[in-house]
Amino acid sequence: MNHHKTQTSFFIISIVSLCLIAGTAHAGLRIDSPKVRLGVPAGGHQGGEIKVENLGADPIAVRVYLEDWVFSDQTGGKTFFPKGTQKESCAEWINFYPADMELAPGSPKTVRYTVSVPEGAAGGHFCVMFFETGGGMMEQVDESGNRMAVKVFNRLGALFYIEPEGTIERRGELVKMEAGHRLNDFTLSADFVNTGNTDIITRGTFNVFDADGYVYGRAEFEESYTRPGDKATLHAVAPSVDLKPGVYDLIVTLEYEQGGVLTKESSFTFDADGTVSPLTLKD
Repeated sequence: MNHHKTQTSFFIISIVSLCLIAGTAHAGLRIDSPKVRLGVPAGGHQGGEIKVENLGADPIAVRVYLEDWVFSDQTGGKTFFPKGTQKESCAEWINFYPADMELAPGSPKTVRYTVSVPEGAAGGHFCVMFFETGGGMMEQVDESGNRMAVKVFNRLGALFYIEPEGTIERRGELVKMEAGHRLNDFTLSADFVNTGNTDIITRGTFNVFDADGYVYGRAEFEESYTRPGDKATLHAVAPSVDLKPGVYDLIVTLEYEQGGVLTKESSFTFDADGTVSPLTLKD
């Protein structure tokens, strides 16, 4: 008879626990600037600092380093890459000190940085400054039932958005707008394309009204996040929209977090059988 034994592997792997933007504290660390957005003239310099605090009861070693990032989805999720590997990286523009520190409980330290924007730079550039510390050991079991000793690293990041002054174009387009009406719910979907040269965070609404200006329905789109060239699919539902056969107008208004508004007006016909015609866009 064969007896299966669970074995313990003594090699160490690392896993990274990441906390960005949603909170400024994680795994015993806290930083006071989870997002740094700076306007700096091309060829100019600007300095700043980030305070790091140990919330635990024991001293910890902290390593500081830079990476690149892009949005992995329109809800603001992010994917990270080695510094300087992405087209819109600003990691090579940033010098900072210190890169390593011993952090005692209740004794915050400061990381000071200088951003040097090259001559001729234009459009938004991005990177992240990570603060990483070891989080201890844990045990995991792989698919074969073998135990593995796993060393856990935790890191907290400050996102950098660097915008050379006078070069920023924050603009977008709404394409492929489609409307529908079912069970008295009026739905609208549209693709927002970032046609500018920096990031855009959008919030917005749509309104349905008749020729007399009476509003039949209104709904809000969820917040969306894009960088240049990205597309976000917006979707919203206005409940209990009791339409009668006729012609209606629809206005979409999107506001950009850092300034700017996009408005798109269209019209449609609602037939007696409950069908919404394709939207006719207005200039």
